[in-house]
Amino acid sequence: MAINITSLVIKSEDFVIGKKTYSARYTKELDDKYSDMMLKAGNLLHDIEKADYDEDLTLDEQRKIVRDGYAEMLSISKEYLVAALGQKETEEIVRYADNRTATITKIAQAIFEAGQSNELREKYGTNRKQRRGKDNG
Repeated sequence: MAINITSLVIKSEDFVIGKKTYSARYTKELDDKYSDMMLKAGNLLHDIEKADYDEDLTLDEQRKIVRDGYAEMLSISKEYLVAALGQKETEEIVRYADNRTATITKIAQAIFEAGQSNELREKYGTNRKQRRGKDNG
């Protein structure tokens, strides 16, 4: 008897954000875009942490480094979302998320993770599960 591993192949997923459904199509290019995003994010976090501990920097200089880092993180997260969902869809999501860096970065991460396994579906449920209550079946 053969073992069915078809569920490991995830070609696309749908996401509900607000009242709208968005579809992401997973490709090698999208995976590469996420890798770039994570490398850039790691460098930004390193720079921010370094600024926090640099006693030679004034508070205003530290603030600038942190704010510039957050602005760059927002930019690279948007780039990923454009690659995953499209420009118009990304603009809608950014508006819905009130242009918040942390929220948009988490959305980009969730979209990537959903293309890797079914863990997000298990973690967050589907609309049907949410309406009925996860424990109520």
